[in-house]
Amino acid sequence: MITINEIIGIIASLFILLSFLYNGEKQIRIVNIIGAVLFVIYGILISAVSVYLMNGILIAIHIRKLFKLKKESNLQQQDSSLIK
Repeated sequence: MITINEIIGIIASLFILLSFLYNGEKQIRIVNIIGAVLFVIYGILISAVSVYLMNGILIAIHIRKLFKLKKESNLQQQDSSLIK
């Protein structure tokens, strides 16, 4: 019988796999964050420090990169408005 822990782990894996199907960096990171959050929950449920620690760090990295992308996008918009 499949436990709730296994279901969460499977869904997390599917989100990580799904993220590889996207082309845009923003979409990849957002979908990957969802998978990583689920893996953090899974890791806590099965008491696997390595699973929830690594995925918690990945979440922080993805969020940092998303903020960097947003900042770069804002700078490009400002530059293009100055050129006009």
